[in-house]
Amino acid sequence: MSERTLVVGGGLAGLLAARRHQRAGHRVVLLEAADPVGGAIADVLVTQDPEDSRSTSTGTGTGTDPVAQLVLNAGAEAYATGSGAVDALVAELGLADQVVSPREGLGSRVVSAAGAHRAPGGSLLGIPGRPLAADVRAVLGLRGALRASLERVLPASVGARPGATVAEVVRTRLGAAVLERLVAPVVGGVHSADPATLEFAAASPQLSAGLAEHGSLVASVRQLRGRSTGTAGTRVHTLAPSLAALPATLQEQFLAAGGIVRTSVEATVVHHDAPGWRVSTASGETLEADHLVLACPPDTAHDLLTAGLGEQSGDPTGQQPEGPTGQPRDTTGTVARIASAIPQTPSAPVRLVVLVLDAPALDSFPSGTGALVAPGTAGVRAKALTHASAKWAHVQHAAREAFPSAESPHVVRLSFGRPGEELPDPAGIVGLALTDASRILGVALPREQLLAARVIDWDRAMRQPRPGHRAALDALTAVLREEPSLQLVGSWRAGTGIDAIVRADAASAPDPDATPPD
Repeated sequence: MSERTLVVGGGLAGLLAARRHQRAGHRVVLLEAADPVGGAIADVLVTQDPEDSRSTSTGTGTGTDPVAQLVLNAGAEAYATGSGAVDALVAELGLADQVVSPREGLGSRVVSAAGAHRAPGGSLLGIPGRPLAADVRAVLGLRGALRASLERVLPASVGARPGATVAEVVRTRLGAAVLERLVAPVVGGVHSADPATLEFAAASPQLSAGLAEHGSLVASVRQLRGRSTGTAGTRVHTLAPSLAALPATLQEQFLAAGGIVRTSVEATVVHHDAPGWRVSTASGETLEADHLVLACPPDTAHDLLTAGLGEQSGDPTGQQPEGPTGQPRDTTGTVARIASAIPQTPSAPVRLVVLVLDAPALDSFPSGTGALVAPGTAGVRAKALTHASAKWAHVQHAAREAFPSAESPHVVRLSFGRPGEELPDPAGIVGLALTDASRILGVALPREQLLAARVIDWDRAMRQPRPGHRAALDALTAVLREEPSLQLVGSWRAGTGIDAIVRADAASAPDPDATPPD
């Protein structure tokens, strides 16, 4: 009889783990506490206010206009293409004909106290590969660019202590201007983190390793980026009509191959009955398996494991009963060590606002594909803006189809939520988003141009690795080797972004050429 695998968590990491175990011949059940699978890769329906006087016309003369509806990405909207891992997965899933690239030549912007400037090309984490290039000087000023150019002559050890934060490394090696005007917007907008608390090695393992190898961050960026001059926001792909096609197809193919997906099922306790596992649910059900994958946030994984330890020992602290020699029993002792080794990375809540606007002034795409905003920029609360209908031609086409009576429909998405800041009140956030969009884009966007809006909350999607995170992950990996029937997966281990999750799953596969069982 084939082995049984239970996966707790139906985000991308959980779906990939379920697929991997299924391809190894296991019988796999996936549990997801929410209703849909996919986690932060989801779509949302943006609906026009039915009382809006400009609702779309049917041309039938009935006097009744349908309410316009537009399907857009609600969370992650694209994936990085540098490694090719996601494109390979997409092709394997049969989705290659749905791959879409951003419009060429637009670039993106950075907004700071220095104003709005085109984001320098050839950079990583905001660190420029050519500090004296004209686009870098425009953002940093000559003095800031000259200071950054000196980084290549510094010893590799400068600012590179173990566990150093992004702010420590960048300020020490490249200067305050690079940190505040280039790196902080990326760290805040992409990682939802504060450079002063985000561990550098966790934020960019590539750059951390490159600094050790090449002795310079600038040299590392040039080595990693090669001759590319594109900005980070343009080195991506998405799927049409939305990126939600990725988890949907993974689920569809998993089910077709005999897998089981159970949504709205919350796991509450994990027991390790060597050599297998038992998982209890909120409804009182118990499921058994030979292998367990926890594809959930680190605090959830920790709580699931320790809850089972407390029940087995009769002690809510998780203290284990002693074996014949007076030592903790091996099975529960290993699980206890794994649970204690899980680094607790705090989450950063994010509030998104999608605006659909009838704004002819945006036809010129004034900020390219969008903009990242430096912390403390006067008059702007948002940390990032994506001009989705400028970045993606298929989004512009969909907006025109959904709002055919609009002269120039545009889709703009703003992101709010910096570490340590209160999220804006949902009651007034649409007005705030209009104000911020006007300032970032440099175009007046009055309320009268608003066709539709949608507010989307992500409470736990973004994790903030603190100093020591990379070393903690290494220690966790070592402890996990003691219990090969347990896997912990997710962005908190793999890194930020879809590409990191896909690469981590591929690295976990014992046989990358495995084919589905007959």
